[in-house]
Amino acid sequence: MSEPRVPVNELAKVCARSADAQEWEELLRRCTPIAALVAARVSRLWLGSVTAASVDDIVQEVFLKLCEQERRILREFKPQGEDSFLGLLRIVSASVANDYFRRMRSEKRGGKVVTVALDDGLTSNAAAARDGSARMQRAVLFAELDRRLRAAPGAISERDRAIFWLYYLQGLTAEEIADLPVAGLSAKGVESALRRVTQWLRGELKSRKPGSQREPVQEPC
Repeated sequence: MSEPRVPVNELAKVCARSADAQEWEELLRRCTPIAALVAARVSRLWLGSVTAASVDDIVQEVFLKLCEQERRILREFKPQGEDSFLGLLRIVSASVANDYFRRMRSEKRGGKVVTVALDDGLTSNAAAARDGSARMQRAVLFAELDRRLRAAPGAISERDRAIFWLYYLQGLTAEEIADLPVAGLSAKGVESALRRVTQWLRGELKSRKPGSQREPVQEPC
């Protein structure tokens, strides 16, 4: 009879302080399909298609990210529920993948990448963002928001969710998002989708913390 499988949350915490090859091989085996799936979805957003080479490159960058600063992401990970590490992995993978394609586009156009931050309700200020703990708390919050968006009613489509993260997490403007093959919208249509998602999330945040004074997600201008 095979041994019971270690929960992925526990495996991530073990690998945060271990260099054991067998433990890392198991973490890679269980995380690679998710990282690859996210990479493929982001590739379709940017290119309208998927290439094995770009997915492989992104997956490698994801695991390099997990190992940065003496495995900081793994060390600072605090489970927020069963398999919550996989939610965090999706956010990290999406961020890495979008950075990958933005870097490619910037190199081709000679352009400058500009980051648009969320308001104080969902992110830290510039000084706090440099702190590892604050960054991890933000990543955990983004993972929770993404979970809620995935479970949203039919009014929030997969495209709307992608547009929301491209705008708030990756800093693309409405015009830049409208240029992507996946959007199929004008810049005004992108802005309308962003308002719809932020209004829905505002209600979710209020219902999560009754009486909270937390600022809502700021709608795009």
